[in-house]
Amino acid sequence: MILRCTVKVLQLVSDGRSPLAGATAAGSDNDWYANLLWFDRRKCLLITHAGTLFSVFGADVRKADVLPVGRFVVPLIERELRSEGLPSTAFGMLDPDDVHLAKAANRTVFGCMNDMAI
Repeated sequence: MILRCTVKVLQLVSDGRSPLAGATAAGSDNDWYANLLWFDRRKCLLITHAGTLFSVFGADVRKADVLPVGRFVVPLIERELRSEGLPSTAFGMLDPDDVHLAKAANRTVFGCMNDMAI
């Protein structure tokens, strides 16, 4: 799974290793995008699937919560899929140990995410 992040998210989830290792430069419809938002002075993550714009919201996020990032993001996505009555494999197998971080490749997805945040 490729998680394409804003600079602020990359700073949040960076654990000292190269956060962009193993990520491809070109985006695809199977990528996920993450954006850091602030609500009531609390950090929140908005995670969106590029191909479907299926979105997941994680409220009151702390750095300790998101490390390692795959162990935070994958259960959040699976929980939201279950709440919508969708199978956990709707977007393929989501492996918390196989999440690769990358810079954003599609500004349109972030535009949609900003609209959702507003």
